[in-house]
Amino acid sequence: MKIIDLLNEDKATLSFEVFPPKTSSKYENVLKAAEKIASLNPSFMSVTYGAGGGTSAHTVALAKDIHEKYGVEVMAHLTCVSSTREHVESMVEQFKENGIENIMALRGDIPKDGQVGEDYQYACQLIKKLKEKGDFCIGAACYPEGHVESPSIKEDIQHLKEKVEAGADFLTTQMFFDNNVFYNFLYKIKEAGIIRSRKLVLMYL
Repeated sequence: MKIIDLLNEDKATLSFEVFPPKTSSKYENVLKAAEKIASLNPSFMSVTYGAGGGTSAHTVALAKDIHEKYGVEVMAHLTCVSSTREHVESMVEQFKENGIENIMALRGDIPKDGQVGEDYQYACQLIKKLKEKGDFCIGAACYPEGHVESPSIKEDIQHLKEKVEAGADFLTTQMFFDNNVFYNFLYKIKEAGIIRSRKLVLMYL
């Protein structure tokens, strides 16, 4: 089931995020932990991708196992800043083959050496490619207080609009501690023409 359909049911949703292991030897331990989380009957569970895609193979396997073994809808993360076009297309095929239809599309952290791949520099580029390659439900990140690398809230909201126009189906906020910050953010993105029927998933402590 696509996560946007869950959100459109207009009721509270609960999700958990799990981190795939860095090594195959730890996989069963992580899977057992995921089983305990799944027993809480969340609306869905997301599986992260790891810095630079270092755990990408385990991301696919863990998402598949959570969905098939525990009956919980899943969303796999995918980052692009350190990835080639060929690697992204390979991941897309793996998602398709394993029945994963929900993807959190992220730029990812800039590597410590500052080297960014030639094929992808921004999340909106990844979102556009995913929409071209399959019938995926795509989540994207938004920042009520502005992205740390953005010079201004206004510019950050423009980048957010680019993600939505590229095909993001819903947005997940960075964690915030002041509801007024979020309410002001809602007004600003509404003025920018970003939210109409779009859903926002909120993260709280």
